Amino acid sequence: MKNLFVIIVAFSFALIVGCQEGMINEPANSLEKRIIDVNQNNNVIPLCCQLNDPFAGICGLNGSVSYKHKVIDRTMNPRGLKEVALHLELQATLCSSLGMIHPEWKIKGISDDNINVSEDGMALLDKSYEITNRKDVVLLVRYLVTTDGIGVSGVSLVEIEN
Repeated sequence: MKNLFVIIVAFSFALIVGCQEGMINEPANSLEKRIIDVNQNNNVIPLCCQLNDPFAGICGLNGSVSYKHKVIDRTMNPRGLKEVALHLELQATLCSSLGMIHPEWKIKGISDDNINVSEDGMALLDKSYEITNRKDVVLLVRYLVTTDGIGVSGVSLVEIEN
């Protein structure tokens, strides 16, 4: 009976030790890749707001901006300035709140920019996007860029001057 008890305890101990998660040995370059991925963020900013359209009254904007934000630390940059590389992809639709019948208004745009930002500060980046089936206005998006990330500080429809 004593041997049976020792065998059950030994088996239980082996089962507990065998089922615990062990440390996975990762090569050093895998760790470096993870650090680089943390520094290069892939994020999405939702766009959902009402805009004043100079020709169609109030319009609804629905969509999103996906972006990649990466701080580039170059030795040639002036002291206190960081270079931020941005990749922006905007996809949205614009619809009239007045129930106007019109062709679909879609907004798409892709851009790559490098912006200098102070470590403690921020920079503003204005981007205009064409709207399909509209020749009278463009969508103007003002981005707020810091070394930590990016946000949208303003969205408006701006009349195109001929």
